[in-house]
Amino acid sequence: MTQEASAATGQMPIAARVHLAHAVVQKLADDRGIDLLHLKGPAVLPGLRADGRQSSDVDVLVRPSHLHVLVASLESVGFEQRTDFATGSVFAHAANWWHDHWGWVDVHVSWPGVTIDSERAFEVLSRDSVRHPIAHRACPVPGRTAQRLVLVLHAARSGGGPDVEGAWDAADPAEQAEVRALTAELGAEVALAAGIGELELHRGAPTYALWHQFVHGGTRLDEWRARLAAAPGARAKADLLTSALRVNRDHLRMELGHAPTRQEVRSRQLRRLRRAADELARRVTRR
Repeated sequence: MTQEASAATGQMPIAARVHLAHAVVQKLADDRGIDLLHLKGPAVLPGLRADGRQSSDVDVLVRPSHLHVLVASLESVGFEQRTDFATGSVFAHAANWWHDHWGWVDVHVSWPGVTIDSERAFEVLSRDSVRHPIAHRACPVPGRTAQRLVLVLHAARSGGGPDVEGAWDAADPAEQAEVRALTAELGAEVALAAGIGELELHRGAPTYALWHQFVHGGTRLDEWRARLAAAPGARAKADLLTSALRVNRDHLRMELGHAPTRQEVRSRQLRRLRRAADELARRVTRR
């Protein structure tokens, strides 16, 4: 937990803060006509995950064409952007905003594992959405089939977890078939397979190594090789190689609890290069 998160959680219980923050975001969306879906945490419909699970932040998926309006709305009430989409994750799918009272809000324009156009994906995921009360505010959330898929894909990216049991294992064959049909529509077959133990059926897919890395782990070098294999096209691969050599300043700021100094960036850059060199040396030695 960052220093900022600790400060916020000292003011109110985490669960209460997260519930209220969902309501704050939805109030902004209602006032400005922003289309979004609330995901995970208190947005999960009953029966899809174990009781007692809590989130420490708010996750929302926004219609990509409405992103600029949501960003302006968040920042108008004191949220500060701490990561951008390029540095937020392997999939460049989300960015983080921080508020001293409401904590973290993760804004997603896509969901890891979904490969079709993000605007179309939002339409598909919101097609059967329902209004679910969070802190007495009616918040749009995906329907049960879409929620099952979202939870399994998140579990796959996180190396597994109990969400698969509630979202997939507990589903009957008809419900699982509905999830598979939705998965095919979203182009998320490899990611779903990673979540439910069928990844080896997709061994020839460009994203196989990346999802294998998420599920089974590996070295940092393995991760970058998997990301390179999954990158679509020469330009994306070149951009990835460039980013591999740079320190992620956004993540370093979150780790340190303050904007990193030049010396801190240089120190982390040197550590990064040494770690890469050591790993390469070990591989050469083993071979």
